[in-house]
Amino acid sequence: MAPVRLAIVLCVAAACGKSSESAHQAPQKDDAAVAKAVPARIDLPAQPLGLPSVEDYQWRKRAGQTAFKTARKAESRGDWAAVEAACTEALRADPGHLDAAWLLAAALGEQGKVAELERPLSLAVAGDFGKWGAAALELPQLRAFLATPIGLGWKRRAEEDRARYLEALSRATIVAGDGELYAFDPKLARWHRLTRTGGAVVGALAPAGERVIAYVTRQGPKGKRELAIGTIDLGKGRTARTLPLGTLGPITVAYSAKAPSGFYVGSGAPRPSWRLVGNPKLEPLPPKTTRPPGRRLEVQGRSARLHALPVPTVIADWDEQGLASAMRIGSSNKVVTVPSPGLIDGNTVTWSPDHSHLAFIAQLQPEATCTPGTARAAAYTADAATGVVQPLLIPTIQPAKIDTGLSVEWMTDRTLVVASGDGVTIAGLDGGERTLLPGATELLTPRPRPRCTPAPDDDPADDPEPPEAAQIGTDGVDGGGSGSTMVGPP
Repeated sequence: MAPVRLAIVLCVAAACGKSSESAHQAPQKDDAAVAKAVPARIDLPAQPLGLPSVEDYQWRKRAGQTAFKTARKAESRGDWAAVEAACTEALRADPGHLDAAWLLAAALGEQGKVAELERPLSLAVAGDFGKWGAAALELPQLRAFLATPIGLGWKRRAEEDRARYLEALSRATIVAGDGELYAFDPKLARWHRLTRTGGAVVGALAPAGERVIAYVTRQGPKGKRELAIGTIDLGKGRTARTLPLGTLGPITVAYSAKAPSGFYVGSGAPRPSWRLVGNPKLEPLPPKTTRPPGRRLEVQGRSARLHALPVPTVIADWDEQGLASAMRIGSSNKVVTVPSPGLIDGNTVTWSPDHSHLAFIAQLQPEATCTPGTARAAAYTADAATGVVQPLLIPTIQPAKIDTGLSVEWMTDRTLVVASGDGVTIAGLDGGERTLLPGATELLTPRPRPRCTPAPDDDPADDPEPPEAAQIGTDGVDGGGSGSTMVGPP
């Protein structure tokens, strides 16, 4: 019997060995299947944010706009195949039509063509991150795409792009062009659009030491346009929708650092009533509220003027227009003057970031001598330690033109930007080569017009067309329909 028992034992042992090996191999096959089911991580390369020029944002004036309007009509009918075809046609005519790229991405997502939409989506978001960066993570048509491996990679890219976008805003100079506000990044020479009002920005106020801006626009149908106010938070990269003020002006915009903190807008005479610019509405302030101290913007119709007096550590006998023949720098007790009969405009005096220099505008001639072809104002700098004054820019005025004034701001401790009738110029304290910023027409600081220059005609017929967004919802300035895929930050 022993041999039989031995055989049984050997048989069982062999079976057990086989079973053990099978148990070991099967999980290997299962693990391989699981490994194949887990998608590989897809990382998308970074694209340049913003656009190379202000002109690049003018796609509504270019060849693709007709086809894009056709796409919007198809969207309103829910015909997404037609939307795709029309947007494709628009981009064929104008590869830089970012509205068409955004709507094409939505159309592809709506039709389940998620493999095709990364390219137009990236084009739109990289070109105007402030408008579509956050919206792309919330649009229902993109949900299926965002759940795919490439969509997950796109979400990671969007998070990294947001950090790059905020970094660009932190070093940017804010200028106006074509009636909108832009952030110009001098490091990368890229432009980022901040407002989308259809070219209706009248003026803006940036409180000293704060990363926020209030901007005033005119909105509504021709002949009935009233003032509205919006805010930009540069620290968060957000532009809030404009709030109608129900008046043509005059209004005063100021900033309060004390509670309730934020921008105040006042209207009415003789004692103005004040409202806090909140989000998403204007909040009435108590009847006894007074204007906060510091810089303020006065706006009426299409005219804006900055009042910045008093200037820290600068003393002068300013007249009712804010002009003086001389000013004293408190830190060094040096007296600053300009060639007679020039008068320093105190509302333009601004310190460099390191407080080593002052920049300002001076009115060159008395009011009575105002003539076409003559420079009425010039930009100067003054060394705070020595009081030495250097001319920064004296404009050349065409014979038939009247000087429309200058404004000046600092970019860095040694670099300034000057706005004139010729546009915006970058100039250095060392007097080196100057650079004109193509497309930029104004600074945040309004240009104070010399007193002899007639005020601009306030004829509403000369106003720009209302924002196209009010008609088709493209920018979300005045709406755009609750179901519109084009709704986004203004």
